[in-house]
Amino acid sequence: MTTIAGSGAAGAGPLHGTMDPAQKRRVAFLLCFAAFATMLGIGIITPALPLYAQLMGATGFWIGVIFSSFALSRTLFLPVFGKLSDVHGRRLLLLLGLSGYAIFSALYVMADTVWSLACIRFLHGIAASMVFPVAVAYMGDIAEPGEEGQLLGGFHSAAFLGMSFGPLISGIMMDYVSIQASFLALALISVVTAMVCLRCLPDYRPKVREPVPILSVVLHPALRVPICFYLVYSVAYATYLVYLPIITGSTGHLSGTMVGLLIFIGTIVMAGVQRLSGRIVDTSNKYVLLGTGIGIIAVAAVLIALAASFAAYLGAVIVLGCGFGLSLTTVAALVTIAGRETGQGSAAGVVNMAQGLGLMIVPVIFGMVMDQYGVAAVFLVTAVITGAAAPVLLSIGRAPAVPPAGTIPQAGRH
Repeated sequence: MTTIAGSGAAGAGPLHGTMDPAQKRRVAFLLCFAAFATMLGIGIITPALPLYAQLMGATGFWIGVIFSSFALSRTLFLPVFGKLSDVHGRRLLLLLGLSGYAIFSALYVMADTVWSLACIRFLHGIAASMVFPVAVAYMGDIAEPGEEGQLLGGFHSAAFLGMSFGPLISGIMMDYVSIQASFLALALISVVTAMVCLRCLPDYRPKVREPVPILSVVLHPALRVPICFYLVYSVAYATYLVYLPIITGSTGHLSGTMVGLLIFIGTIVMAGVQRLSGRIVDTSNKYVLLGTGIGIIAVAAVLIALAASFAAYLGAVIVLGCGFGLSLTTVAALVTIAGRETGQGSAAGVVNMAQGLGLMIVPVIFGMVMDQYGVAAVFLVTAVITGAAAPVLLSIGRAPAVPPAGTIPQAGRH
């Protein structure tokens, strides 16, 4: 195992200056593999979980509670583990998180009540706060100024590529094996990924100079737009994650395999757009791209609410994938640029904390909306919220020009 020391200001220095190109490509590949494998497992259990909860008698409200418990623990621990990764290194937290993934995924099979399912989901969220955000921070460490969009776009593309195959595999498992097999698959994938990272991923221990307090990171001018974006994005993502399997099953009467195929295609589109848009993000006004992405998501939410056939749902999720892909690549570049001042782990932890706050609240509220007005209403509310956010971000984009790639925007730019 190789240990690489970093250098730099404000909590963690960039890693790219200490690596030769071959080593950098190797680390980037391993991080993309970890993202792919982890999100593959998450994608496998995501369509199964709300249906698994319904088998235990969960209402829309309780399905929301189960998903919110994951977001609650993840939100509480994200800034803590992000900061720890800036101080003590990325690799240890990644390995601990992957081990937790394996253990808690296996525990889902033992759950026999809605309450026990929510408790296991809470523990799963703690493990999650050690994996993806820390991997994002590591990728930010190796990103050269001006290539944030390309490198982070590739990383997120690998993650969502894994997420795309997961629901398809899950649907087949639910139709031909059992719903519990999905959870065991995530446990196995987590074990394999942890072993690969243990064997091949070098440790990175940033040289800490002046640690930035968490509150200062939250209030950092360059992170204001990313934090606001993730609050809005969490509304759309929670709707997609929790309620797409329900609306396609109840309204479209689709089988588990067909639902998995829908999510697979939508997420493949998302991954492809992320991969292709990296260079555009690095050379364009990031706030205009962000507003455009959110606007596309709003249109997709309306299309899903109105759909009644597989073809209609397919068109809607393709549009949704385009919106998600463009906006996520853009915001990842903004966060990486800000992380050069705050520490990549701290920046990733704070913006993911914002996403977690949304994911903690939205499923519960939308669960009550579904119980009262039906699942289509959830998508219409999502369209209103994301549609209102789009012109705000576009107006920011029409403000003074976005600074060159690799620089930190001043407060007035936000």
